[in-house]
Amino acid sequence: MVRRSTRTDRAAVARVLAASFADDPVLTHLFPVSSRYRAARLRLFLGLEASRSRRRGGCWATDDGAAAAVWFPPGRWASTRWEEATQGPGAVIALGPQLGRAQRARTAMEASHRELPDHWYLLYVGVDPHRQGRGLGSEVMRPVLEECDRTGTPAYLEATCERNRALYLRHGFADRGALSLPDGGPTMSRMWRDPA
Repeated sequence: MVRRSTRTDRAAVARVLAASFADDPVLTHLFPVSSRYRAARLRLFLGLEASRSRRRGGCWATDDGAAAAVWFPPGRWASTRWEEATQGPGAVIALGPQLGRAQRARTAMEASHRELPDHWYLLYVGVDPHRQGRGLGSEVMRPVLEECDRTGTPAYLEATCERNRALYLRHGFADRGALSLPDGGPTMSRMWRDPA
């Protein structure tokens, strides 16, 4: 069963996202495979993002912790100053020497949002690697996509690999151009979904 995540889900959500994104091109750019304590640092970083989403009512998870989606409601995807102050130390620990690179990547991603009409923003959807291919990614995205259709609100995301892009295409997202990250980072597919 899919439900809004709670504070008690933080560790499980961070764990499933870190496992799901272990070989993701963007997170590998920010957390090189050779990084010390990489898995723990990924969990910390993704847990911070999931907590920020949860406080806005946008983090969804399965009861068994096998899948999670990190969404941000329209106009509420940027960090507040309070969040930057309170989560900043965790981000410094998680990113270490890649902090500047991550800030430049985030700036590039946020700039692409500013030109768009209000939308739900899907930052991450992850499924336990041993359970992928069984529809859990679709299930955990469904509540927000249904809300988008009900309220006439579009959705936006950046796909980081072809497998993810294919999933999003199946759910009505369409390509909206490429976004190349600075510092030699990977190119992501910007994707937009008009409500059904």
